[in-house]
Amino acid sequence: MKILFPYLARWRSANRSRYHQLINHLCRFGHQVYVLTAPPMALNDISANDITSDEKLPQGLTVSELYAPPALRRFWRMPIPHTKLLKKGLVSLTSLSQIRQFVDREKIDVLLLYNLPQAPLMHLANCRVHFDLADDLVAMMEVEHKFIAQSGAAHLAQIVQEHMIKRATTVTVASSVLQEQFSRDVLMLPNGADLAELDQADGSVWRAKTSGPTVGFVGAFEYWVNFDLVLSVAQRLRGVNFLLVGGGRRLKYVKDEIARLGLTNVHLTGAMPYHDAMNHVAGMDVCLLPFTRDAVSDGSCPLKLFEYAVLRKPIVSTTTREVSRIGQGWIQFADDAATFAAAIENLLADRRAAEHAGEAGRAMVKQLYNWPKLTRQFEDLLVSGAVPSFEPAAERQTVLEALQANL
Repeated sequence: MKILFPYLARWRSANRSRYHQLINHLCRFGHQVYVLTAPPMALNDISANDITSDEKLPQGLTVSELYAPPALRRFWRMPIPHTKLLKKGLVSLTSLSQIRQFVDREKIDVLLLYNLPQAPLMHLANCRVHFDLADDLVAMMEVEHKFIAQSGAAHLAQIVQEHMIKRATTVTVASSVLQEQFSRDVLMLPNGADLAELDQADGSVWRAKTSGPTVGFVGAFEYWVNFDLVLSVAQRLRGVNFLLVGGGRRLKYVKDEIARLGLTNVHLTGAMPYHDAMNHVAGMDVCLLPFTRDAVSDGSCPLKLFEYAVLRKPIVSTTTREVSRIGQGWIQFADDAATFAAAIENLLADRRAAEHAGEAGRAMVKQLYNWPKLTRQFEDLLVSGAVPSFEPAAERQTVLEALQANL
């Protein structure tokens, strides 16, 4: 099977997305995937800039760049605020002819789309079209682009999203919260983690640099992460190291707040390659999912949840809807600084409880949320078009009961 994936970001950025995992595994299963990345853009976004150049690609994966005329390339390199949506939309529009010709020349079987600016591509391709909805795109646009929320353009975005869902040959969504929004058959394909890859993570370098316990976060420094909550907890737990790994548009704000509050126990790494980031996670004692409480976070199935879990890290999270469903029985939930700090202190003090939570998370990923298994489900859908049944709540309960019986 030949798959074409136009990606409105840089493939070698610090952001290791679900598409990196699904595509890498599809290639390992013998499929050919062509990734067309966006040209370099001046966006203060973790996914807009390359951070690695020597990452070895799996056999069967080809990465090249989407077409863009010189004038637009100059515009994309201009650091103009609030132009992310416009720039990505122009990437899609200027690449229409390139993608149509690519599909015909390479005899592509499936065109994989994932974002609203790609809607015009659905009408060009002489092949099957798959649409993957990884986040609540309409809610994200309302938050990111004030004019959309104020002008009522969110209604238009909703129409575009519904059209893409209806028009696509097959559809996947990343969470049960998103699945509930649609009447057609869609495959709920959550995020996951690669156990074999993460078992190579080594936390010794970080541990050698510091003493005392470390509580940490890895991911994009974006509006859906409640960094004010994290820093408030760090104020309460001055004897605990807080290690925040990643970059993005809120990194400067976080740096300024750390300085203003005099938080010497908070450490920032900036954006770094995936394997380096996972080495830092391996050195943590407790991991955090400090999301905001809104539609964007409620519908999110965060990759870092499963990466933490594979590394047997106990997790403290805010009570967003999808994470609450996945983590019932093994994740600690808190929504204010006092209860968040108390949950962290309890896990640091009770080694048995921390180990139990870590083993439960690891078991969940091994049984339900590992990328080889998830990619096989994705592969079956692309090949057959049939949506398999999946009862995540029942399967999660079975895993927890089996783990409890073995304690």
